[in-house]
Amino acid sequence: MTRLTSRVSLALLLVGVGLISASAATAATQTVTLKSTKGDQATITLNKATKRALAKNHISLKASKPASRKGNNAIFPQKSGKWNFSNTSGSVTYNGVTRFVRRKRSVKVTRLSFTRTLKGKKSSASLVALLGKRKVTLLSLTGKVKVKLKGAKETVSGFTAKLSKRAAALLNSGLEHKAFKANQKLGSFSLVLTSRATLVTKPGAPGTPGAPAAPGSGAPGVGFAFTPAVQTALDRSGLSVTPLGPAARSLSGGLSGVTLPVGDPSNVTVPGLGGAPVASAGYDNGTLTATVPLSGGLELSNGTASVSLTNPVLSIGTGIDGSSGLYFSVDGGPELKLFDIDTAQLEAAATPNGELDLNGLLAEVSGEFAGTINQLAGRQAVQPGQVAGGLTLIVPSGAAQHP
Repeated sequence: MTRLTSRVSLALLLVGVGLISASAATAATQTVTLKSTKGDQATITLNKATKRALAKNHISLKASKPASRKGNNAIFPQKSGKWNFSNTSGSVTYNGVTRFVRRKRSVKVTRLSFTRTLKGKKSSASLVALLGKRKVTLLSLTGKVKVKLKGAKETVSGFTAKLSKRAAALLNSGLEHKAFKANQKLGSFSLVLTSRATLVTKPGAPGTPGAPAAPGSGAPGVGFAFTPAVQTALDRSGLSVTPLGPAARSLSGGLSGVTLPVGDPSNVTVPGLGGAPVASAGYDNGTLTATVPLSGGLELSNGTASVSLTNPVLSIGTGIDGSSGLYFSVDGGPELKLFDIDTAQLEAAATPNGELDLNGLLAEVSGEFAGTINQLAGRQAVQPGQVAGGLTLIVPSGAAQHP
């Protein structure tokens, strides 16, 4: 395993950290050819102002298969493309036809092509199309990109769609009515792509949703919120949970929550197959793993005796059994897995500053931790395997690699 000290790529942040070979890691940073897959599509969503303006000018937006129109959304299935999952850039083409129609006049929009390019820290995005027989930039796309990973699907959103000057002129001319303006905000744009990442999940993981995780300042770290059942069990047993060190107490939906900040980001580790060093990871052939050292800790107390839980470490898809867990040192002793982490419902979203926001993680009480709690409580307060609460994790965007 290697320590990260250089900037982690966006794809690495989207999936946490990856377990892949060095050659696969290199390939993951390159542009790959997209395959047309069910559910991969682009969506133009008209805002309320645009919808009102179209109605006022007696203009309708119609779609022909395989494109479709659902409410304010015009949806176009993916045809082909090339995409770099590491930095969320590339070009994608779409099938389908839409028409702006006003009485007996109409303007056909075909051959949509989305492109996002990067130059240094700046990016630009646009949607090109044929308006009638003329190829023009239909929409300029601005805003902060948001990337969300759920299962094999990656959703790229956050784009504000503005009509280009040339497109506005062609639409007004074709419809013989001055209804559109240059740089008019039509609404938003998003696209869905299929990645080939695989997530390490614990066999037989329950599908029940977890409690909302404890809110924090948005800084890198783990937020944890107890389920009502576990919180009630702790209260009835007279047990208190007190944050130690830089950990913080917070409330989420009436549930007790604790936030544990990330420790030294350079200690975040990325395992490689056969021990091969991995500096970055992407989706293709990637198996998601993470080892994130945290700061602070917790103290459990019954008013007379207490147990300190320190040196927390969150591991996803690592360990001998390949499962995930939240580890603590109990009273300064050896590190123990106190929570099993169920990643079956995991969702990943990149924050505007390039950090990773993981949601949908469930924490289940391990046998060791159940024994500790029950001993302090003097009764059977919790059961091994009981869902203790929900976790969120924000992974820092900066890291460095050391040999």
